[in-house]
Amino acid sequence: MEPVATGESAPTGRWPVERALGVVARLALVALGAVVSISIVSRALGDNVIPDDVLVVSELMLVVILAPLPLVTVMREHIAVTIFTERLGAAPLRLLDVFGHAVGVIFFSVLAWAFAVMLAGSWETGEYYEGFLRIPHWLGHAFATAALALVAARLMILLVTDVARRAG
Repeated sequence: MEPVATGESAPTGRWPVERALGVVARLALVALGAVVSISIVSRALGDNVIPDDVLVVSELMLVVILAPLPLVTVMREHIAVTIFTERLGAAPLRLLDVFGHAVGVIFFSVLAWAFAVMLAGSWETGEYYEGFLRIPHWLGHAFATAALALVAARLMILLVTDVARRAG
């Protein structure tokens, strides 16, 4: 699926943390595949050799899903339904971009805030997942809070850029 062409290029300034999160997502995807494959083979042979494999997979899924979001955002490569927008001109598309960025800032800010609240709670209580590895809850909450806050920040920058471009 091709991105909607508004005649404007994506911002070239990518923060190092966005590129690093892209690498983290790739590594997490490889690790996810390895954990699932090893678990399937080892269970077929009689005993699972990876402790807490289901928990590890769920935590890796969080990383695989959230880590690339800031990079996808700055590249303006989010999934788009273009059945209606492909017939619009550049000016209405820019207006829709502004609207989408504004809604995105609100949505991702609320999500980041909710994860921050969960992070504070899990850090305070020291909660962890039952099992051999005893993975603390706050690890996933901290990662989600940081990734979602970065997406909200990027969307805010895109919103300001698009509004300034529309005004000028």
